[in-house]
Amino acid sequence: VQVGKVQVVDYARLPSSKQEINRIILLGIILGCGAGLGLVFALEFFNNTVRTIDDVRQQDLIVLGIIPSIGYSETEKKRFKFFSAEKNNGGLKRRLMTKENPKSPVSESYRSLRTNLLYSSPKKEPKTILVSSAGPGEGKTTTVANLAITYANLGKKTLLIDTDLRRPVVHNVFEMNREDGITNYLAHATDNY
Repeated sequence: VQVGKVQVVDYARLPSSKQEINRIILLGIILGCGAGLGLVFALEFFNNTVRTIDDVRQQDLIVLGIIPSIGYSETEKKRFKFFSAEKNNGGLKRRLMTKENPKSPVSESYRSLRTNLLYSSPKKEPKTILVSSAGPGEGKTTTVANLAITYANLGKKTLLIDTDLRRPVVHNVFEMNREDGITNYLAHATDNY
């Protein structure tokens, strides 16, 4: 058998030393943490959500009111932990604070919002108010229900219409039967033409 020409390109090396492996692991940890922090700062820099009153004012908008969150007290949390039949959104309960506790700070903030809405237009007070938000569970129902009560307490004729076609819940808040809704009304209104 004839042996071909063989040339040694590189000699085999012994496995890396422990010190070199530790250096690679340390470098990986440093680069991983740096990349994570860089990603966090980039996300924070490009995040344009409104979180504070100052964010609203930077957009040259007016803050009409600040409503504190309505949560459970510690005793209510214990009492309703296993026996609550009412569904909550994110631990918050839809409550008619202006009816339950009219002297509370939350009720006062709803009255302040009502007053600011009444005087928001210099010519005449608004006849229609729309409350909306981008997602579910942000407090639309609680806000409109309490705001409607403050308007009614002022002696204003108040009509609260729940136009949430997917999940109407105003009838639950006021403990009323669910009857024909806005969709039925609109469907029958077109029949008359």
